[in-house]
Amino acid sequence: METNNRNRRFQEERIQEILKVLEKEKRVLINDLCKTFNTSAVTIRKDLGVMEKQGLLKRTHGGAILSKPLFPGLPLNEKQKLHLEEKERIAEEAVKMVHEGDVVIIDSGSTTTQLARKMKGLKGVTVITNAVNIALELLDSELEIILTGGVLQKISYTLIGPLAEDVLRKISADKLFQGVDGIDYEIGLTTPDITEANTSRVMMQRAGENILLADSSKFGRRSLGVICQIKEIDKIITTKKMDKLELKKLNDMGVEVIIV
Repeated sequence: METNNRNRRFQEERIQEILKVLEKEKRVLINDLCKTFNTSAVTIRKDLGVMEKQGLLKRTHGGAILSKPLFPGLPLNEKQKLHLEEKERIAEEAVKMVHEGDVVIIDSGSTTTQLARKMKGLKGVTVITNAVNIALELLDSELEIILTGGVLQKISYTLIGPLAEDVLRKISADKLFQGVDGIDYEIGLTTPDITEANTSRVMMQRAGENILLADSSKFGRRSLGVICQIKEIDKIITTKKMDKLELKKLNDMGVEVIIV
């Protein structure tokens, strides 16, 4: 009995330590955990099995990843209040990439809305957007605005679906400025609505350069609808502080990272 209690206590201590590693690294490998705890692979697999039953992780080949519930999304009027200073910094950098004569697509979102506000003084730029609020932001500017049409998603003021996609397939643009709800290195770029993810994917296909605008809260989060893999974008403008390994991972995917 005493031995069983001691083993159970050791297991609980290991689980807490494994969870700390998972929260920091988002994934663990069985071989690394064996070395860390100086124990066998059989023991570590049992620990991971217990943690999976508790909903703390998801087993993968050779290890496990952190299990987090899918992010359900927020209404645009709530999103605009979060991380506002970060979003403004991102928008200030993004607007430098817009030049006279450009045709740009601006996807819906709170950070892309900040970009639209900073574009009001520009001239000679055509903006294609599926966001009703962005079109309204630019109403009194000298920019040419093309609104896609489509089914209105009221929570985000976004026009999505086959009608929006049909319009997008008939145009071509220099750049796409894109917002997302989640960035997961395994899953890719995500948004809560599958139809919206499809519309965003068509936007990517019509632009010569895909530029992702993402504050630090978006990393390590995922939602239901997968837009694309990270390697399919060209640039990320972000406020997330990255270490050398994370930067290398993105650069190896062919993604330029701009931290502001």
